[in-house]
Amino acid sequence: MQSGIDNNIIITEPSKNLRTLGRNALAGKWKIAILAVIVFLLVLQLPQQILDSLFGVNMADMYGDGYYQGMDAGVYSNMYYTMPKVSPLSSLYMLLVGGPLSLGISLFFLALFRRQLVEVSDVFLGFEKFGKALGLFVYMTLFIFLWTLLFIIPGIIAAIRYSQAFYILADDPEKGIRQCMDESKAMMKGNKLKYFCLELSFIGWLILSSIPASVLITVGDALGSDGIITVIFSIIAGLFMAPVMAYMSATQAGFYEILAGHLIKATEPAPVEPAPVPVPAALQEELAPVQEEKAPAAEAAVEAEPAQEAEPEKAPEAFFETAQEVQPQQEAAPEATAAEETAEQAESVFDVPAAEDKE
Repeated sequence: MQSGIDNNIIITEPSKNLRTLGRNALAGKWKIAILAVIVFLLVLQLPQQILDSLFGVNMADMYGDGYYQGMDAGVYSNMYYTMPKVSPLSSLYMLLVGGPLSLGISLFFLALFRRQLVEVSDVFLGFEKFGKALGLFVYMTLFIFLWTLLFIIPGIIAAIRYSQAFYILADDPEKGIRQCMDESKAMMKGNKLKYFCLELSFIGWLILSSIPASVLITVGDALGSDGIITVIFSIIAGLFMAPVMAYMSATQAGFYEILAGHLIKATEPAPVEPAPVPVPAALQEELAPVQEEKAPAAEAAVEAEPAQEAEPEKAPEAFFETAQEVQPQQEAAPEATAAEETAEQAESVFDVPAAEDKE
């Protein structure tokens, strides 16, 4: 169920039913959805892993020698080799592509939920609005970071508050960055706990998908792999999360559709008609021949409609013509009958004397 408070839709539907919306949207499209998530993860994480591996600095080196004074050598060695490497280049890469990719994956799952034609390459549609996507990503990251400085919980609340911003921009790319943030804040008023519970309801699937990933990473560490081999193991381990991420993304798209008023439980039409997600130019070129083939048939149907409408106009004329032809025949019929009766009377008059003469 859902109710409105101050023109704001409050979702009261159980998380189970919301997840059902996501599964229904993915019916028959699991393959392309998982492929889209895999492409998203590879483009987002693979270059970062490579840059950190090649140019990264171990985080243990950032603390200085004074931090490790008096520490046991075994503890120091274990901590040093378990700390990740971080490169400023990977952070810069994440800053540049994080926004466009987030917008692209939002466009993809929003179109998929609306039963529109989607392709894996739609993940890159966000780069067509690179400036807005980058600005929105930086703006959101800054706000969430500042709230996180107060404590972890305010940071989580801020992340939930602005969780709909990229869906709003995907739904209407003409909206500004600040407008997307404000609308997301308004939409999530009264829905933050529901969204948190919805995300938490996927915890079982996340744990289940992390088991093979953990096993693979453990095997890689046991083999003593380093460098590019570690990157490959990490990427493969992350791919086990793709089906769950597709499931979550489709459900989140349905959550936005309810908040935006595009999807309601009652049988009445939705109060707001969802705008179509832009179709890539390459796909439009592929569909152009099909539309050209259908155009002559549509024109012929339009031309045939006036002919069908003109037939009733001719019918009264034909009727009256037929009536005019029949009417003289009907009027002549009594005259012919009267003449025949006169002739028969004449014959009978003359026949009688003839018969008497013979007698």
